[in-house]
Amino acid sequence: MKSSVSTMKKEYKKINIDKIEDLQDELEDMMEQTNDIQEAMGRSYGMPEVDDDELDAELAALGDELVADGDSSYLDEAMSAPSAPSREPGADSIASKNGVPVDEFGLPQLPAQ
Repeated sequence: MKSSVSTMKKEYKKINIDKIEDLQDELEDMMEQTNDIQEAMGRSYGMPEVDDDELDAELAALGDELVADGDSSYLDEAMSAPSAPSREPGADSIASKNGVPVDEFGLPQLPAQ
């Protein structure tokens, strides 16, 4: 135990209290800056205060209105939409010109080498 006490005393002599206090002061300054930034970011610029419970009630009322409506005719148009093309549009109309194959711009294709 005596050796541990002497070792502890030696280590405590190496500690610089001023450095620790400086570090704590720097941390305190950084925390103040962080609080200032959070305060600036949290400002509401003329926007009314919104209550979460009020928003939840409004959302629930909208959901009830949609369920009560039961009219899904707005989906009919989406269901009867044409399918996506499986190849490039217009490829048939420009496949060949006077028997010469053409590219998508209507220009003669170079033979593959």
